[in-house]
Amino acid sequence: MKSKSLLAIAIVLFSLAACKKDNPIEKPIQPPVEKPDPLELLRDSASYTLDGQKIILTETNSRGVLNGKANKKLDSVVKNVEYISDDQNAVMFGRFYSLRNDNRNSITITFLKKYNKSLTTPTPTRILFEPIDKLDLFTIGERKFAMDFTRNNSQNGVALELGGNEYGLQTYGYSSLVYHPLLNPELQSQSKFEIINLHKLKSGKYIIEAKFNASVYLGDGSNVKKIENGYLRLRIDTDSAYF
Repeated sequence: MKSKSLLAIAIVLFSLAACKKDNPIEKPIQPPVEKPDPLELLRDSASYTLDGQKIILTETNSRGVLNGKANKKLDSVVKNVEYISDDQNAVMFGRFYSLRNDNRNSITITFLKKYNKSLTTPTPTRILFEPIDKLDLFTIGERKFAMDFTRNNSQNGVALELGGNEYGLQTYGYSSLVYHPLLNPELQSQSKFEIINLHKLKSGKYIIEAKFNASVYLGDGSNVKKIENGYLRLRIDTDSAYF
């Protein structure tokens, strides 16, 4: 009787083993873990050589947008007050990025372009105009230096301004239409600014890269120094009002 019971148990165990073999339990398939895009971790940065010293800036000081009157002209001067006219159908739009480091060095890069107001839209606060196509400022290619930025505001391109130890050096002139003439274009004849990459990230943001060299000087064109081997990387968020 005992042997029959053992035989029955053996048959049951064999049957269960056979069932497991014929119908193995499938493990749930785990969805693949998507690795973060290392490009998403990149921060704004700039580097260049000035007076033989390489300067690296990785801290964002500020960023923002600006509007200015376009194609300004001097109408008259009364009691040292400048009366100026401008193009009422256009706006000078700018997007600036300011970077710094711990050694009192800083640089502000401003991208500038005149737009007919029909190609712009008011910002949420309705104080400023911004281009409908926000990436228009950042297309791949070369840019000229806008040497009359803050003065006539007639030139598209980029403007650089140094701060900290090199405070006052910039690629454009003083703003007065009376007391300072337009700068000589020869100051930037050997300069170049080129956006070399525009990459869209999975998050919908963008990274741009640029290389540049430029002359920087005081607003009257004196005390000229050379920026060499410049490199710039910026994150652009077109969903932000201050992209």
